This record gives sequence, C-alpha cells and structure tokens, in this order.
Amino acid sequence: MNLSKQNSLLFPVLVFLLISSNIIVAQNSNDLEGWSSVQLDMRASKKITFSVSQHLRYRNDITSMSTYFTQLESHFEVLKDFELGGGVRFIKKNDDVGNKQGIESHFRYQLDASFKHDINKIGMSYRLRYQNKNELGFSEDEGDIAKEQLRLMFGVDYKLLPINVIFKIKAEFFNTFVNKTVGNKINRQRFTLSASRKFKNFGKISLFYRIQDDLNVKLETGEVTLSKSILGFKYVYSLDFRKT
Repeated sequence: MNLSKQNSLLFPVLVFLLISSNIIVAQNSNDLEGWSSVQLDMRASKKITFSVSQHLRYRNDITSMSTYFTQLESHFEVLKDFELGGGVRFIKKNDDVGNKQGIESHFRYQLDASFKHDINKIGMSYRLRYQNKNELGFSEDEGDIAKEQLRLMFGVDYKLLPINVIFKIKAEFFNTFVNKTVGNKINRQRFTLSASRKFKNFGKISLFYRIQDDLNVKLETGEVTLSKSILGFKYVYSLDFRKT
C-alpha cells in the first residue's frame, strides 16, 4: 500500500477510534454542557492576526449558565507554519454551589506556541499553551492563588472536498502547577471531534462534540475521574485588512 492510500485511511480510522472511546466514556459522564462562541478574526499583515470572541457556556444538561467571557488574542508567524501567540480572557462565572453564591469575576492570560503541517490530504497541528487564571478582587493573602497550567494539544484534520467540510479530531492534556512547579502527572484530558465549513461572504461555522475528564479528583470516597460531555457551536467571521 502506497503512502497516499495509507494517509487516506488514517483519518477515518482515527475518527472511529475517537467516537468509540467517547461513547464508552459518555456512559459514565457526570454532565452534558453546551458551549457556544462568536468570533471576529482580523488579519493585519501577512504574519500578524488579531481576534476577539464572546463565549457562553451552560451546564447541568445545558439548563443553567456556567460562565460567559470575552477573549482577545493575537498571533505572530515567526516561521512558515510556526506561530507564537497570546491572549487574555475576562470571565464571569456563575457560582451556584455552597453558602456563598453569585457571579464571580476572573481573569486569565495565555501564551501559545503552535505548529502545523500537511501530509498529503491530512493536516497535523500541535500547540503548547501556558495559562494563568485568578479571581479578581481578592489577594493571595485572602486565599486567591493563581491557577497555572500547561496544555499540550495534538490535532488531525481532513477536508472532504465534495462538501467542503473539514473534519478534525483533537486530543489535549493538562498539567497543573503545584507550588509554582509543573506537576508530575496529567490531571485533565479532552478529546474533540469537530466539523467546520466556510461560506462565502458569511463566515465559518463549526460544530463539535467533546469529552473532558478531570483525573484523580479527591473526594471523601477517594480519588475518582469526573467526566462530562460537551456539545459546541462556533461562528467565525474574518476580515483581511491587507485588501483594504
């Protein structure tokens, strides 16, 4: 079998494995969430892009609002297909558990390094992200300890030309800092299957299904894995200021 045929078989096999594993995990899922976002991408030059997006997330089987936030990002292409980027996120979190409830304000910033390349019709992408998140209005002395994480993502995509839809699968692994140092084990993982399509003069629409597992969560009964399923929708409109 030649390389081209091997690559054409790679994507459907990966999709089958992801769907199979997600179905198994979903049987033990604790919750179903709904994530939606609207994003504006702006290309300032050949190498520099900016984006602003608004996000809304629901939990408890998509019946109650979890968080909503605004995110600003920028990316710079250092070398062909290799980018460095950063972003900030202004978060409103709905705390509806415990004695003290209400809307909390959080702030998060992130630093990214990403790379992508193609193998015939298969697109490969990789991203390393550092992120730092804390609650606004409280100091470290008052118990607000910033949550630092490293995230490593791998993605594989395939464009189905007859319908111009890009199918993508992603795996992402989180490592939370402990006492300002990287932890020694993965404490969260995400697996995502998405489909997206661009429409001329309208933008890009994406739908995705995601499984998220929080690993080694300490409860009174011992360490457990908490899983949830996520249904998502994303709309992106792009502006290219090089053409103006």
